[in-house]
Amino acid sequence: MRVHTVVSACLVCAASAAAASIGTVAASGHFSVGGTTVWGNSTLFDGARIETSDASSELRLDNGVRVQLGADSRARVWADHLVLEKGVGQMGIQNAGRAGAFWISAGGYAVHAAEAGSRVRVGLGSEIEIAALAGGARVNAANGTLVASIVPGASAKIALQSAQAPTVQHTGCLLLKEGRLIQQDEDTQQVYEINGPSDLRANVGNRVLTTGRVSSAKPVIQIAMAVIDVSTVSPRSQGGCLSVASALDAQANPASAATGPAAPAGQQAPAAPASGGSGTGLSTGAKVGIIAAVAGGGIAGGVLALSGGKKSTSQ
Repeated sequence: MRVHTVVSACLVCAASAAAASIGTVAASGHFSVGGTTVWGNSTLFDGARIETSDASSELRLDNGVRVQLGADSRARVWADHLVLEKGVGQMGIQNAGRAGAFWISAGGYAVHAAEAGSRVRVGLGSEIEIAALAGGARVNAANGTLVASIVPGASAKIALQSAQAPTVQHTGCLLLKEGRLIQQDEDTQQVYEINGPSDLRANVGNRVLTTGRVSSAKPVIQIAMAVIDVSTVSPRSQGGCLSVASALDAQANPASAATGPAAPAGQQAPAAPASGGSGTGLSTGAKVGIIAAVAGGGIAGGVLALSGGKKSTSQ
């Protein structure tokens, strides 16, 4: 009897621990928690599935994190992350200690707030839309690769099926630094180290559209956030990159690209630049975005529309 009582008590303790509250959820209308329709507010437990209808809801976690779910959205929530299954989720991080400790998972990507005071919106529909409304945001693929570092006011779109090896597209000035190709994006001002076909180097100093995949290799150039293995390059316009090159301590003269280092193993060696290439370039008005699997399509059922990308101030 004594043993039975102790065992029963332990089972009660375990059940209580498993059902520990992580916060509350509230809405101006009805919503469901774990398949049960709720009006007003409800207690949240680890792994709870929340689905909204016509009204958005607000999740107030005990760790200080605030998450809003837009109308017609569905997600599962834990103390340290939220898995968005459809619609829109927006997290607000006030505590500096929680900036990297809570994230939103969507389509295989992990979206983190970069700093205290950040507000990051994530939309999941035919593609993933991420907007840094306040503070910055970081996006990692399923393999841990940093896909994007989004500055305040900027946004990015990601194809759903590319979480393992994201396909990305950048438009901007192609430059040479320390013998290697780099490209800076307009919205976030992030710099990428570029590997790819031989005709890349013929376009140094020009504005080009590059398409490729994020590499797992570590950049050699210190200012680069990632390496992009480019599959295609399409010239957009010639010249206008001198000021960008100066700011990055890089070169915009295609003639200098002919003497660059040998291509890494398994890559095609760079060809000499085409004759008549221009040494002048254009502004950093390089628009970058992560390719969407399906063209068009905004966030379905969002709280608010995503803000436009931040414009470059470099000239």
